[in-house]
Amino acid sequence: MRSGGPAVGVHARGSGPGDSFSLPYFEVDDLSAGLERVTSVGGTVIHPWPICKDSEGSLFGLAQP
Repeated sequence: MRSGGPAVGVHARGSGPGDSFSLPYFEVDDLSAGLERVTSVGGTVIHPWPICKDSEGSLFGLAQP
């Protein structure tokens, strides 16, 4: 949903990564550049959707507009 602030989405839980807890997504203009940035600051890409893990172990996703 969009209301001028952050976008919020809700979906049914599944069995994939991120489906057992809340998973924030960050919008990036270029997924390839975003993934490079994740790894350059110590994060890891753990799923090709792309789901990532930061250097502290917290999961998040990236999305293009």
